[in-house]
Amino acid sequence: MNDKSSITKAQAVEEARKALEDKRLFLDNNKGEDSNIVRSATANVSKAEKAYASALQAVERPVTKVEFWEVRESTEEVEIIDKRKKDIIIATSLYNMNVTNVNVKQGTRLIEDTRLEDAPLFLVEAKLFDDAEEELRDLNGNIIPKGTPNVYVPVDTSYGYWRWKSCHEYNINATVKETSILTIKNVRLKKFSSLQEFAQYRGVNNVLSRSFNGLEKAGNAALATQQEFYKKVFKKTKELKANVSVITKYYNMGKLLSLQTWNEAMLGIAGSFEYDLSVGDLIIETLQDKKFKIGFIRQRYMIDAIIQLANYTPKASQDKIGIEGVINTIKSLDSEMVSFMEAITLDKVNGIYSELLTQYLKNNGVIKKEQVA
Repeated sequence: MNDKSSITKAQAVEEARKALEDKRLFLDNNKGEDSNIVRSATANVSKAEKAYASALQAVERPVTKVEFWEVRESTEEVEIIDKRKKDIIIATSLYNMNVTNVNVKQGTRLIEDTRLEDAPLFLVEAKLFDDAEEELRDLNGNIIPKGTPNVYVPVDTSYGYWRWKSCHEYNINATVKETSILTIKNVRLKKFSSLQEFAQYRGVNNVLSRSFNGLEKAGNAALATQQEFYKKVFKKTKELKANVSVITKYYNMGKLLSLQTWNEAMLGIAGSFEYDLSVGDLIIETLQDKKFKIGFIRQRYMIDAIIQLANYTPKASQDKIGIEGVINTIKSLDSEMVSFMEAITLDKVNGIYSELLTQYLKNNGVIKKEQVA
């Protein structure tokens, strides 16, 4: 990385901005024209916006607007804080907590939510890392030269590690859309004598921190959405003491929900996906009626095998077996076969599937009982 590279990237940003400006002007001047012209112009604006965003995401040492809160006076009764705004460069090291793209996307919506608390976010001057010869990168992934002024590194917390990247992505979109840039408030500076002290501080404040576990996430989703699917999954997960992902499969035809869908449900957004609670209830009740052990039912192997068989199309047939066909097959199992399936240890899904398929074919006269004896 060098100054020439920075200039080239800056030129790319300006060219992309100008191109977007031209596309928007053309669309504005042709709003009353033929619908095909308007549709094409709108698509060109969308492409230009993406190109502008991509150029901004490559810029070296992008600036983040923050509001530092500095304690001027603190007693047992009162605390006086001075606030000052500043443009700074946020840097990350190899030791910072990772944030997934899903969380960044979710975060760009959360940071606008008025219910989100302005809890303190802590930074340390980059000099601490420079002195230890540790590499730092900006929020676009570019290496930051040692000694660059106004560079700060987040002191990660379970609450705030995602906010810097989310705010950065939000502001890129705001720049493209020409809307207001966000300022991160309640930013506090910390001082450490060494990276070891930095790490120990971060460890003390994070070692017992965690996010919602699967059951807690399902419970909060049930409360926040008040939607029957999440209520059912939470209730049945508690009842069977199972993994949320397994119960989700029972009630969602063998499919899991994406992390984004769960995150949105946590905020009260139910989302749209097909499900049939009666099918999940019927499968579980049938397994219980056939005396399958609870420990077996709450593992993923049975539901995975059930869905695999339901999607199977037998020879000389144009239709899949379907859930009803699988349910009838399970109902026909004797206690010996139930015990045998529970005892399968290797390649459990395919093992269970094979036994169910054999039973189905036997029930439908495709193979005779003596052929599988």
